[in-house]
Amino acid sequence: MALDRALYPLLHAVAQGAQWVGTDAYPSNALVADEHEAWLEFIKREGALDRYLPRLRGPKEKRDETLAEIGVAYFLVTLCGLTIFEWEPPGAGGKMGEFLVGVDRREAIFVEVKAPGWEDEIAKAEGQTSLRLQQPKYIRGDARATGPWASVRHAVKKAYPKMLDTVPTLLVINDDLIVSLPSWGKSVVDMALYTPKSPRQTSGYLAEDGPFATREYERLGGVGVLDVRFGSSVEYRFDLFENPYALRTVALPPKVAEGYPRYTAADVEPTRVEGEPWFADVLKDEEWLRDPSKKALEEALRVIAELEEHRAGDHTGGAK
Repeated sequence: MALDRALYPLLHAVAQGAQWVGTDAYPSNALVADEHEAWLEFIKREGALDRYLPRLRGPKEKRDETLAEIGVAYFLVTLCGLTIFEWEPPGAGGKMGEFLVGVDRREAIFVEVKAPGWEDEIAKAEGQTSLRLQQPKYIRGDARATGPWASVRHAVKKAYPKMLDTVPTLLVINDDLIVSLPSWGKSVVDMALYTPKSPRQTSGYLAEDGPFATREYERLGGVGVLDVRFGSSVEYRFDLFENPYALRTVALPPKVAEGYPRYTAADVEPTRVEGEPWFADVLKDEEWLRDPSKKALEEALRVIAELEEHRAGDHTGGAK
C-alpha cells in the first residue's frame, strides 16, 4: 500500500530513507496504516517520536519490534487511562526499560516490552538457513509444530535482568508469532508461567519450572500479553498474569488495566485457595504429556484454519 503523505504524514515521514521500504508489503492495508498513524501521533504528543525514529527506519524486523513497543504504550495510556511518567527509565544493572507508567507517580510501573517474532520462531526450530525465512509469514496450508510456551519463558528470561526490586515491574509480550499467543487461549500462557517441572520429563514445558512456579523471578510483578487484531476493525485484547512469588515492592497496583482479564495469585498454584488452577485440565491431558510437539502441531493447524476462515470472511466480495 502506498503511503499518501496527506493521509499519513507521520508514516510517510518515517518511510523516508527507511531500510525496510520495498522489503515487504507494510502497511498491508488502510486499517493498519490508520492505527499506526494514530500510534505515531500519540508518541509525538508525548515528545517521544524522535527517540523512536532511528529504530522505525531500520530493517523490517526492527520496525515491527519498535511498533510493538509503541503499541503497548498507546494501549496503556489511551485505553487503560494511565500516564507515562518517564521514557527509558534506568533499570537494574545499568539497563533501561521502555517506560514508567501508572495512575500515580508514586506507584509508577517499570515496563519492559518483548515482541517475539515468527522469524525467530522459525530460526530456533529450523536454523538460520531455513528457506522458510525467505517466504511471507502466512502461507496457505503451511503448519508446523511450535512451542508457544517457550516464547513466553524466553521473553521472561530476557527481560528479567532489567527488573528492579524497588518498584512495581511488568513485562508485556506483544508478539508476532506464526500463531499469536492469545489465539491459543490463556492455557498456553498459564502453562508457560505457572507449571512446575516434572521429574519424569526431559523435554517440553514440563522439563523446567515455569517462571512463576518458584521464587526465581521474584523481582517481576507480572506478565501482560497484548494482542492487536486487525480484522473488520481494530481490537485490543490484553491478559495480565500476576506472579504469586513477587516481592511486595514489585507487585502490580490493583488499578492497572482495569476492565481487562487479570489473573491473581489466588487463582493459581501454589496458593490453591480452593479447587484447581485453571490450567489443571491441560496438565492432565494425556496428549500434551505424551507428545507435546504433536499436540502443538494439531493446535496450530486448528488455529490457522480458524484464522484463514476469519480472513476469508473479511475479504468476501473481493474487499482487501
